[in-house]
Amino acid sequence: MNNCGTSHWLPSKEDKMRTLKEHQYHRSLDEFLRRCDQEQVMLKWIQNNFSRVLDKIPSSLNGETTRFIGVGCGNGIMDVEMLKKASELHPRLHNIGIDPNGDALGVFKERVQTEPRLDNVNIEWTQETAEKYQNVPPKSFTKEAPRSHFIHMLHMLYHVSSIEGAIQKYYDMLVEGGVMLISLASRSNNQLYNTFKKFETLQSNQTNSSPIERNDKRYSDDVIAVLEKLGFEYSVESVEYRLDVSGCLERKTEGGKLLLDFVCLTNAAQSYETLSEENQRVLIDCLKESCTSTEDGKNHVKLTFDIITVVKSLEGAIKEQVNGIK
Repeated sequence: MNNCGTSHWLPSKEDKMRTLKEHQYHRSLDEFLRRCDQEQVMLKWIQNNFSRVLDKIPSSLNGETTRFIGVGCGNGIMDVEMLKKASELHPRLHNIGIDPNGDALGVFKERVQTEPRLDNVNIEWTQETAEKYQNVPPKSFTKEAPRSHFIHMLHMLYHVSSIEGAIQKYYDMLVEGGVMLISLASRSNNQLYNTFKKFETLQSNQTNSSPIERNDKRYSDDVIAVLEKLGFEYSVESVEYRLDVSGCLERKTEGGKLLLDFVCLTNAAQSYETLSEENQRVLIDCLKESCTSTEDGKNHVKLTFDIITVVKSLEGAIKEQVNGIK
């Protein structure tokens, strides 16, 4: 799922009359990734800041293997960068990449084969959903390798039925002092989110307008609320990126239509084409008001995502032992 850690909210397959089919959704996602610098920004963050995360990971003792899990790893573009950094500090690494998309996992494997710095990293690929994996004890969770030292969930909590369930299950898979890294879109400083909030307000004031679907997309504050409820130790860092929406305003190119479908699906739970003509016009007007024009004539909106670092505390480990989790 995670092409950038870029798994985004995916509509229900059963709702095909109002949303895109899965193939069309992935085309619209690819267009979104082409039009924004989210991948580049996340890669830069890993290059500049991931060492701070690695410093929190417990040191391996007596030649013990350091164990990583990438949940929703997708094509592995972020995993490879993190593993290269980790291999400098942890000579023995074992990584499990989990994703339901077999094609994406194939790209991940190709990336690893062309990266000599990962020759000594043992990588296991599992074609599975995050939820199914979390509910089936992995074969690698033996007495010799009971827990993982690091688990990442980059832009993938849009897909799970329960954020709390997923976080709790994977937190349980961490060793004492282990680290979980989560990224998810933020409502703060998010011009696209503000565009759709204004659109919803204007649409609700139109008595003859067709209703739009409620936005059920998950955001970082939803994750933070879960972490607070569970009493987990965490820190948050906000990261800004930009999306070129010039094609959306023109609405004439195939790319522009695909991008409109993606931003509508992830912010209004339906594709652009299913909006009434009046709602299409109102949405474009709202989008124009949010844009910033650049010298090259392009129009951008600013978005943010939050990177949340969760550290498994000694107190949490004691609670697990009390509850019989070993």
